Amino acid sequence: MKRGDKYSIGEVEKICNIPRKTLRYYDSIKLVVPKFREEGNKYRYYSKDQMVTICIIRKLRMLGFTLEQIQQIVKDNKAETLKKSIEGKLLEISNEINSLQKRYSDAYVFLERLKKGVDIISYCNKEDKEDIITKGMHIEEIPETDLVFTRKVMKNYSNAEVSLERWMEIIDLCSKLQLKSKGLIVVTYHSDPLDQFLFKDSTVEFGMYIESPIKCDNCRKFGGFTAATTTHIGNYSNIINTHIKMIQWINKNGYKITGNISEEFIISPLDVDNVDEHITKVIIPVTKIDCEKKK
Repeated sequence: MKRGDKYSIGEVEKICNIPRKTLRYYDSIKLVVPKFREEGNKYRYYSKDQMVTICIIRKLRMLGFTLEQIQQIVKDNKAETLKKSIEGKLLEISNEINSLQKRYSDAYVFLERLKKGVDIISYCNKEDKEDIITKGMHIEEIPETDLVFTRKVMKNYSNAEVSLERWMEIIDLCSKLQLKSKGLIVVTYHSDPLDQFLFKDSTVEFGMYIESPIKCDNCRKFGGFTAATTTHIGNYSNIINTHIKMIQWINKNGYKITGNISEEFIISPLDVDNVDEHITKVIIPVTKIDCEKKK
């Protein structure tokens, strides 16, 4: 072999931009073994063909192929094998992109929810929490949105504690159906007001707002009605007091409850372990009694 046809490990490092340590590792795993070694000083030399192979390996590594995959591609040394490998890698990369996009979307909606909660907490630090609950009671139109949900009868139910099993169930269902979540979980009690606190058998629905609905038994519309709302700040175990105050406010202001009560979790016990920073929006569908009489 002529000197011009062989390259030292230092020349390969410079030309192919591959560290010597990596080249020695390729040698040790028999991926690219230097074609020529001088007996006296044991210097390693690579042929021009091996230089081409090293460049191919570098390209495949940049595309994310494992060394095991590259060994098979190099060993086979056929364009068809390379084509199929690239097709498979493109599919893999596409799946990774979709996964990253979902993670970004989930993180974004989580951040937006936290921003809203932090603003409320900041305001609460300047005001009395009980006053905020009372002052925050008002009538609003709840926009219609899509919801993925599970609805079950819960025995001797009391919502003083969060049902971890049901929370994880609705999160997993949303993921299983590959739905784009808006992040907010809403719990709806299909019972008479306050029954959910009285250790009765209650039908409780756990739902999650979603962007792109699909036709399935676990998807439905939520909202599209008038409701009395307020914000409960602090320990969720005390939320019964907020429900009672809301019902009193509804009756006092000439409204009538016309639907199932829901709780929308802005900062939930599964987000932050500080009970003072839990924020829950209570939603009670209502209609004005005077309006009802006119009809």
